[in-house]
Amino acid sequence: MASRNYWDKRMSQLLDAQDKKDLKFTRKMAKEYDRTAAAIDKDIAAYYAKYAVEDVIEYRKLVERLSKDERDLLYKNYDAFAEKYPEYKSLMPIRESIYRLNRLEGLQISIQQHLLDLGAIEQEEFRKHLTAAIETGYLSTMRDLQNSTSFFGLNSAVLEKTLNSRWVNEENFSDRIWGNKQKLVRSLNSEVRDAFIRGEGYAAMTKIIQNRTGVGKYAAKRLVMTESAFMMTQANGQAFMDEGILRYGCSAVGDSKTSEFCQNIDGKEFLFKEAKVGINYPPFHSFCRTTVYPVEND
Repeated sequence: MASRNYWDKRMSQLLDAQDKKDLKFTRKMAKEYDRTAAAIDKDIAAYYAKYAVEDVIEYRKLVERLSKDERDLLYKNYDAFAEKYPEYKSLMPIRESIYRLNRLEGLQISIQQHLLDLGAIEQEEFRKHLTAAIETGYLSTMRDLQNSTSFFGLNSAVLEKTLNSRWVNEENFSDRIWGNKQKLVRSLNSEVRDAFIRGEGYAAMTKIIQNRTGVGKYAAKRLVMTESAFMMTQANGQAFMDEGILRYGCSAVGDSKTSEFCQNIDGKEFLFKEAKVGINYPPFHSFCRTTVYPVEND
């Protein structure tokens, strides 16, 4: 079996390559966040154009019932989302409740629709990206094992199990995407409402949207980096186990950014059957770069 130094170098190369893919993915998702922010900004701009006097909308105007045209537009957007993403329809309020909404509530529903649409895109793109990370990690590691079989492939059931692992707070990547979106909906709608109450102008509203979606961008970046690290190390470990290797060692990067926990666990060996992510198997934290290497059987 190759030495630890060999595997440290090989795993570092794999992570570096994945980091580049993650960065490209992050830029792609940032464009989706910018598109969503622009759509929300457009809705708010329409409210200011219609109801503002000297760049201020009186709050009493916002608690008036929606006009028929405004309700019809919400119904149209609601139905379009439900048709496009039927699996996420339950995340929206009951359709019939739209009839009773006031203008502020109608705007908040519109903001929610935009963010749920973003979540659906994020869900689909994350799944493709993380699936590719699993396959790359597994196949690359199998090729590096000296005695690996000539033909190998990752079992589809294992892939799905890895992809849907609830390894952080009993949540998988999908749960965390939608949890982030619900937080973003609540925080943005709350800040928009409070800004209207304070009598803020359109420029202040635009800044709120940019700030909140910026937080969402960072959450998406942190999620993809952490989930990719998890998928890669799981795929590496699966390749080792498929070749009959019973034990693994933890290998920390060993630079100034390495956490104290990762420094302490570096070089320690464990049985694969006793591996627990976050306890004796990486990743141990967000942006963790600790990897595993195979230990030759006795």
